[in-house]
Amino acid sequence: MVDDALIGKVVGRVRLPVEAGKIMEFASAVHDFNPLYRSAEAASARGFSGIPAPPTFAATVNHFPDEELRRRGGLLSVLGLDPQRVLGGEQSWTYLRTLHAGDQLTGEMLVKAISRKAGSRGGEMVFVTTETVFNDAQGEPVLIHSNTIIETAKTVGS
Repeated sequence: MVDDALIGKVVGRVRLPVEAGKIMEFASAVHDFNPLYRSAEAASARGFSGIPAPPTFAATVNHFPDEELRRRGGLLSVLGLDPQRVLGGEQSWTYLRTLHAGDQLTGEMLVKAISRKAGSRGGEMVFVTTETVFNDAQGEPVLIHSNTIIETAKTVGS
């Protein structure tokens, strides 16, 4: 059961290491074979200070919770959500600058909102929106990730 007292609270910390090899693997996985994502020389020729990460690279952020969040059972457990009834909702990423190989980003996951809605088959759906502001090693914000998680309604008899 999600507790509304979580609104405004930090529920976890995450890190996002931006490594050249991972950028190349990610670009290959999404079938983007632009040399920009594979070569420092190609990136420099295009005016980048290092190999840039593709815009969707930040979608990997959920794979990097800190040790404390893992020890607490992960985000769904901390939020009090039933993993068997969870759906991914809306996500957005706001870039304040391009991510580059070598960036070591850290962020705090803050619960921004919790809302509820009657399910079409009974029960109550829960919507939890988190926001994570990622800072670089100098403490400057570079990326904002907003994520809405939906817990579907528990229907009568289930």
